[in-house]
Amino acid sequence: MNFQFEIYQWLVPLVSLFFIARTVMQYRANRRTFRGLVIWSTFWLCLAIFALVPNEVSQKLARILGIKDNVNAIIFIGLGILFFLIFSLSSTVDRLERQITELVREIAKGNPQKDEE
Repeated sequence: MNFQFEIYQWLVPLVSLFFIARTVMQYRANRRTFRGLVIWSTFWLCLAIFALVPNEVSQKLARILGIKDNVNAIIFIGLGILFFLIFSLSSTVDRLERQITELVREIAKGNPQKDEE
């Protein structure tokens, strides 16, 4: 078996390692939740694995999903991830808007909300 790596097969795992290390440092500095640490580390790890062995991963995903073409399987999964991220961001924005509205109401009443510990 002769492996000949393309430039992206070197570059993507290195970038992934950088972002995994960055995510861990952010978690240690309390700028990221444990959930965020797990999600983003898993994402970057999967991306690195996919870059190292793209054909094997895409063919296995296509087989698992029952899709005939491995390229369609990757596009399908990519769109699924994007829709999940958009939904997650939308939920976060809605939650923040509700919190801001509540805070503005409390300030307008003259009773600023106290920090809960």
